[in-house]
Amino acid sequence: MHIESLVEKFISHSPEFYSDGELGDLDNKHKKIIAEAYSELKNINENNFRNWKSQSDLSAPAQLSYLSAKNSGVFRELTRFFYNKILFYNEHKVFTHALLDDYEIVKMSGALPILQDNPIHKTLGVKDFFTYSNTTFNQRWLRYIYLTNKILNLKLDKNNTLWLDVGSYYGGLQSIVKKYRPKWKIILVDFHHQLCRSYIYLNNLYPECIHILPDQIKDYKSLQDMPQGCIAYIPTSSFSNISKGKINLFTNFFSFGEMRKQIFEEYINSNVFKNSDIAFLVNRFVSAPFFEKTYDSDLSILDYTNLGRYISYFDIFPIHHFFLNKRLLFSRKFYRNVSSPYFEMVSTKEVKSLEKG
Repeated sequence: MHIESLVEKFISHSPEFYSDGELGDLDNKHKKIIAEAYSELKNINENNFRNWKSQSDLSAPAQLSYLSAKNSGVFRELTRFFYNKILFYNEHKVFTHALLDDYEIVKMSGALPILQDNPIHKTLGVKDFFTYSNTTFNQRWLRYIYLTNKILNLKLDKNNTLWLDVGSYYGGLQSIVKKYRPKWKIILVDFHHQLCRSYIYLNNLYPECIHILPDQIKDYKSLQDMPQGCIAYIPTSSFSNISKGKINLFTNFFSFGEMRKQIFEEYINSNVFKNSDIAFLVNRFVSAPFFEKTYDSDLSILDYTNLGRYISYFDIFPIHHFFLNKRLLFSRKFYRNVSSPYFEMVSTKEVKSLEKG
C-alpha cells in the first residue's frame, strides 16, 4: 500500500490523532516534536517518515561506496563526502571512530550475525548508512541490533509472548525482533504520529500480519485475546485503558528518562508494568544533571531501582557510550560526551534470572 494511503488509513482509525498536544504534563521536548509533527504530516513520504526535521535516524559518517551512491545518488554522496572531509574533517573522524566502536560492541555482544542478516541499506526509507565488513548500518540501527540480541536471549516463550514497548519511534526494533519471533504479539505505545510512522514501516515489511489500529483495540476483551503474531498500536493517551492487562515483556528504551515524573509514574505504577514477567529498560542515570539540564525531568537511577522488582541484570548501556558530540557548553563549543551516561536493567517480578547463559 502507498505511504499516503497508509497514513490516511491510520488517521481514520485514530479518533484522537490530533489531540496529543493537549496531554497534561508533557515535557518541553515532546511538546515541540508533536507540534512539528502535525505541521509536517501532510508531506510525509518514504524519504522523511523516519528521518525528519525534529527526529533523525542518527545518520552515519559520509562515505564513498557503491551502495551509498546507488541508494542516494552519486552527486549527493560525492558532495556529502567532500563537504564532510574538507569542512568538517575532525567531526567526521570522531563520528567514524565512535560508530566503529559501536560496531565492535555489537560484535562483542554476540549480535554480529543479526547485523549481517539485517543490513540497513535494504530497509524502507533509510537515508544515510555506513558500509563496513560486508554489512551496512547507522547509529540507530546498531542500537536496534544490540537490543534485539538482548531481547532474543531473554527466557521468553518463542511462540507465546506478549511484548509491550513504550516509545517505539518508527518500529525499527520491532521489525527485527519480529523476524525471529514471528508469533509474538507486539504492542507499541507512543504518540499518534510516531505510531503512524511505525505502521508505515511495519505494514510494508509485514503486510500479511494483523495490524490492530487504535480504534480496533476495543474489539478485544483483553490483550491476551489478540491474535498470535499481531502488531497493536496504542496511543499514550489510551494507555490507561490497557493498564490492567498481563504481559510477558515490558520495554522502554531512552524515553522514560525524558518524561516528567508524573507521566513516568503512570507507567511504572500500572499493573502492566508491575505484573510483567520481565522489564527491560535503558535510560539515563540522571535525566537532568545540575550542570546541564538536558531534559525537563527530575528522574534519576533511584526512581528505577526502587520498584519492588528483582534486578537480574544491570550495567552501562554500551552503544553510543564513546560518542562525542561537538556542542556549545559553558560558552565554548567542543567535543563532549552526553551529560549523563545510560544504564540497561532487566528486572523480574520473581527472584530468578531470566537471561540465558
